[in-house]
Amino acid sequence: MDDKDNITKTHAIKAGSIVLVLAGALVLLKLVAYFMSGSLGILSSLTDSALDFLVSMMALGSLYYARRPADEDHRWGHSKMEAVSALFQSAILAGGAVFLIFEAGHRFISPQEVSHHMLGVGVMVISIILSFSIVLVQRGAIKKTGSVVLEADLLHYSSDLFINAGVIILLVLQAYGAPYWLDPVFAIVVAVFLGVCAREVALKALGVLLDRELPDEARQSIIALIEGNKQVLGWHDLRTHYNGHCNVISFDIEVDAKLPLWDAHEISKQIERDILKSYPNSEILIHIDPEGYIEDARHRVKGVHK
Repeated sequence: MDDKDNITKTHAIKAGSIVLVLAGALVLLKLVAYFMSGSLGILSSLTDSALDFLVSMMALGSLYYARRPADEDHRWGHSKMEAVSALFQSAILAGGAVFLIFEAGHRFISPQEVSHHMLGVGVMVISIILSFSIVLVQRGAIKKTGSVVLEADLLHYSSDLFINAGVIILLVLQAYGAPYWLDPVFAIVVAVFLGVCAREVALKALGVLLDRELPDEARQSIIALIEGNKQVLGWHDLRTHYNGHCNVISFDIEVDAKLPLWDAHEISKQIERDILKSYPNSEILIHIDPEGYIEDARHRVKGVHK
C-alpha cells in the first residue's frame, strides 16, 4: 500500500470513528425520549438511529479490513469489503422498515397515548444538530476517500434530518390534539423511506461487487484521452470498474508494427500519465498490439471489442 492510499484509508477510519460516537449519542437521547413519551414517531426515529449505529459499527469494521494491503491471496487488495458491508447495511435497513410497519399496524389496533411532547421536541432538535454534524464529517471524508461504505452511511444519516424534522412537526400537532392515527401513519412513511434507502445502498454495493462499468461520461472521457494520442492507430476492449478504493481501467492500443518496443512502451506510458491527470486514483492496464492484429483470448464481451 502506498503512502497516499494509506492516508486516504486512515482518514476514512477517523471519520467512521467520529460518526460512531455521534450515532451512539443519538440512540441514547432518543431512547430516553421514547420511554418518557411513548411516541411512535420518536420510536421511528429511534429505530432509524439504532440501525444507523449498527451499520456504522459494521462500516468501521469493514474500513479496518479494507485498509489491509494486497497480499498473495488478494492481489487486488481488500477494498471490496466495504461493498460487502454496504450490502449488509441495506439488509439491516430493510429489516428496520419491516419492524416499523408491524409496529404501526399494532398501534392502529391498540392506540397508545403520547405524553411529554415538548421533551420529545427538544430531543429531536438536538438530534438534528448531531445528525447534521455527522453529515458534514461524512461528506468531507467521501470527498477525500471515495469510500463506498461511507457513501452508504451518508444516505441514511442525511435522511435523519428529514425524519427528525417530521417527528418535531408530529409531536407539536399531537400536543394540540391531532388524531392518534398520525403517529402510525408517520411510522409507515419512515418505513417506506428506509426501504428506498436500502434499495439505493444495495444497488451501489452490487455495482462494486459485480464490477459494474464506470459511468458513460467517464468512459467517453477515457476514450478521448486515448484517441488524443496521435501515435495510437486504434484501440479496443476498454473495460472499467470501481474496485472499492480506485478505478481499474484496461484496454488495448494499436501502434505501428515497426516501432521499437521502447517507443511503443513510451506511447502507453504517456497515455497512462494523461489518464491519471483526470483520474488520479486509478490502476491502468494497457496492452499493446501491432496495427491490425487485435485477436486474443480476452475479447469476450459483445460490442466491447471493435
